[in-house]
Amino acid sequence: MSADHAQSRTFSEAWHRVAGVRAALRTSVRAHRQVFHGEPWVVLRDILSNDWYRVTAEAYAFLSRLSIERTIDEVWVEMLETHPELALTQEEVVQLIGQLNLSNLLHHDRSTSGVTLFERFRKRRNKERLSLLAGFLSLRIPLWDPDRFLQRSAPLIAWVLGPWGLASYALLMLAAGLSLLHGADSLFSHTQGVLAPGNLVLLYLGFLIAKLVHEWGHAAVCRHFGGEVHSVGVMLLMFAPLPYVDATASWGFRSRGQRLLVGFAGVLAELAVAALAACVWAHTAPGAINALAYNVIFAASVSTALFNLNPLMRFDGYHMLVDAIDVPNLYQRSRDQLKYLAERFILRLPGALPAARNRSEVLLLPLYGVLSVVYWLMLISTIVFFIAQQYLDFGVALAWFLAFTALVLPLFKLLRYLALSPVLSQHRSRSAWISLGLLGLVAGGLGGVPVAEHVRVPGVVEALQHRQLYSEASGELVELLVEPGARVKAGQLLLRLENPQLDKDLQSVQMQLQQIGAQELRALAIARADLQPLREQRLALQDSLAELRRQRNALQVSAPIDGIWGVADLDIAQGRWVARGNALGLVVDESAWRFVAVLPQVATHLFDDQVRLAEVRLVGQEDEMLQARQALVLPHEQGLLPSRALGMAGGGEIAVQSSDPQGLTAAEPFFKVQALLPAASRDGPRLVHGRLGVMRLTLGERPLLVQWARGLRQFFQRRFRV
Repeated sequence: MSADHAQSRTFSEAWHRVAGVRAALRTSVRAHRQVFHGEPWVVLRDILSNDWYRVTAEAYAFLSRLSIERTIDEVWVEMLETHPELALTQEEVVQLIGQLNLSNLLHHDRSTSGVTLFERFRKRRNKERLSLLAGFLSLRIPLWDPDRFLQRSAPLIAWVLGPWGLASYALLMLAAGLSLLHGADSLFSHTQGVLAPGNLVLLYLGFLIAKLVHEWGHAAVCRHFGGEVHSVGVMLLMFAPLPYVDATASWGFRSRGQRLLVGFAGVLAELAVAALAACVWAHTAPGAINALAYNVIFAASVSTALFNLNPLMRFDGYHMLVDAIDVPNLYQRSRDQLKYLAERFILRLPGALPAARNRSEVLLLPLYGVLSVVYWLMLISTIVFFIAQQYLDFGVALAWFLAFTALVLPLFKLLRYLALSPVLSQHRSRSAWISLGLLGLVAGGLGGVPVAEHVRVPGVVEALQHRQLYSEASGELVELLVEPGARVKAGQLLLRLENPQLDKDLQSVQMQLQQIGAQELRALAIARADLQPLREQRLALQDSLAELRRQRNALQVSAPIDGIWGVADLDIAQGRWVARGNALGLVVDESAWRFVAVLPQVATHLFDDQVRLAEVRLVGQEDEMLQARQALVLPHEQGLLPSRALGMAGGGEIAVQSSDPQGLTAAEPFFKVQALLPAASRDGPRLVHGRLGVMRLTLGERPLLVQWARGLRQFFQRRFRV
């Protein structure tokens, strides 16, 4: 480290803001030690406001020496002279004082010159409200102090956490698992209706029950280990009132196991009520109770998986992760580390201080920061689209709010940082030009640099020459003349059916023809008026005879083309009755192949471009790429899918008409894309008729912003018909 850099880390350009301030920890602040990653930390708690903050041992050594009689600069100089090994840098002191001030853990002499620093407490409350609004939370309203009630409930809590309670919990989970397994089909089919207008009240009640039990789980376990719980109230989540319990006293537990158990207790309690609801749902008839039980299951499972247990959100999973890996204040420090990386390597500020304290945190903090932001964006986007499927106007409003918080608000914070941050006092102009240059470079790259557009469409492999065989007459399978998988020639017999009733019908029609012939001879002699009706009957019988003979000939099934004979969809056991129209197998000529894909109707822009490249990856062999040729987008609308597997009835993504038992008729028209595949080789993937895959089409070049905007518009057209 250079001398200039070391000096910049010791001295701060913002030191004048705090140097003359006389401040000290509030008398209501209590401190005790904890160990994280083998390093000593000190937990500060204001017993009046119940605010908590963790500081390093060196920071507490500095804070413990603060008093109203001395300025911060005097205390810092004293620490530098008497305990240089514990002394903080000026920049560290500035950040520490500012953060403790925002947490309202300091009191100060208002007559000092640095009093304006301590007016930030009012701004802190405003920031809290904005952050809560951004997280779909609003003000918390305390209603009741439950500590005495929890003390009286101590025997019951001890029983629940004891061996008998745990055994009962395990039995409840087993019963719920069996109930859900028995009704798995209807369990997932009901999710489409959870946001229906008639279900909203029950959904809210389900969340209310699940969250009430969840919060009391935290409170009970916290009180069981000696923590005080003094606040029960109401908070707003997604604009709906839900209960909350303040169990933050557990943060002061010295035992990591106790802190982890308090954090996990809410999830365990919520899963218990969900398990009880699952048993009720599985053993009740459709009705209000059954519907309420289902909503409790949905609310508990969704909130647990997406929020409570997810360490990327600042809920139970986050606090358990922090305790498990011994990285306190992970969320804020991850963002501080990202800020440091930007200041150090982009703005090139010499005084930038890292939040990471060791090598593992150098990787962990920025990784967590990026993942948490990405997950938040993905989660909120999913919630917005899920809501928009039922309430489009409300979903659009949430989408605008998401765009504001994800784009506009960060840009505003960046501009405010460039204009007002004291860290940039000596480098403001250069930092502004660097930031504006980077923003311009990103905007210009996304909006002005043409990039090849890629479109991925699902499809199937098809042989250019293939014939699906169907039974043209009903009959019993009596003989399979060619083994499946064998190569056959056109006209070669494949199997033989028998239908005794068909022979009897032939004999009956022949006898009727003989009788009609005799009647015609008699009419010629004595009753010419009856001759015309008899001739019409004879013609009808001759047509029937021809059809019966055709069906009898069809009992001998032969190959229509040269190729491989396959009967994958046919039960070839002798004696099986085959109804007329049933599939009998497939003959495939393996000399030439093509890939046939389906394209949604909204993607009409493909007709404006020439397909420059078509690449195909087959399911099961995604590591190998097939270069297709002569890709062609058929401009006429199609309605029949090339394979059942592409439709929802076969596990695909294309909606099909429920009236089609084969699952081949698409619910909406689509366009067909087809391209020739190279001949099969020993080293390449095996080409099988009907095998699924994905074709990637490379089109003309357009800026990424244009491509993303069109893709988003097409997504809305497919999903919301707008």
